Amino acid sequence: MRQIVLTTWVAVAAAGCNFDSGGMTAPATDSTAAPGDTEATAGATDDEGTSTTVGATGSATGPTTEVAVSYCHGFQVAAEAPFLSLYIVGGEVLTDGAAWPIECDEGRWMFGLYPSLGGWDPHSSQVKFTVEVDVEGYDPGDAGHFFSDEVDYHIGCEDPWAGLIGVAPVYLPEGVSDPAQLDGKPAEVRVTVLAGDMELRAEASVTLSAPRDVLLQGCTSP
Repeated sequence: MRQIVLTTWVAVAAAGCNFDSGGMTAPATDSTAAPGDTEATAGATDDEGTSTTVGATGSATGPTTEVAVSYCHGFQVAAEAPFLSLYIVGGEVLTDGAAWPIECDEGRWMFGLYPSLGGWDPHSSQVKFTVEVDVEGYDPGDAGHFFSDEVDYHIGCEDPWAGLIGVAPVYLPEGVSDPAQLDGKPAEVRVTVLAGDMELRAEASVTLSAPRDVLLQGCTSP
């Protein structure tokens, strides 16, 4: 099972992927090309033509030629238009019908979101995702969702004190004692992020994957 690398910061700060290589970190980029369709009001498309559901409202500051902050981990400040795409571990796009695999994060099972985004200059080393996941029969939280939270996502090139590098985690609810019961369950994933005064969103109807052979490997802190 893939182990997530942590530093020592107490907040969960994620950072994106190098999808061309399949690795989980990316170098600083000032590229003008976003992965796939960069139209913020249409579907974002990956390099192989597979698209996630992406929409936007409002307006965002356009790309700049002078970047005050260096960006890494999937953030492309110079993309032609604001965009947001979601991937799973290994670099496959998270789109309708995809299998969303369970992963281990130092003693906690999770489903990982690996975003790629850009097209505006946040002048910050972090962006904030609003993440909601619904799984029928598993909505124990006050908000009535399997998972609902705001996730700080690290896009700076300097190392944070700690946090997950390259992933926004979706942890299991406390009421789920046996993750195997989630295997094969349909799930609705919704992620939004502010790009200036524009809201980008990505949505997908996926299937949770928590096979017994993976779970038998265990999930413990190092």
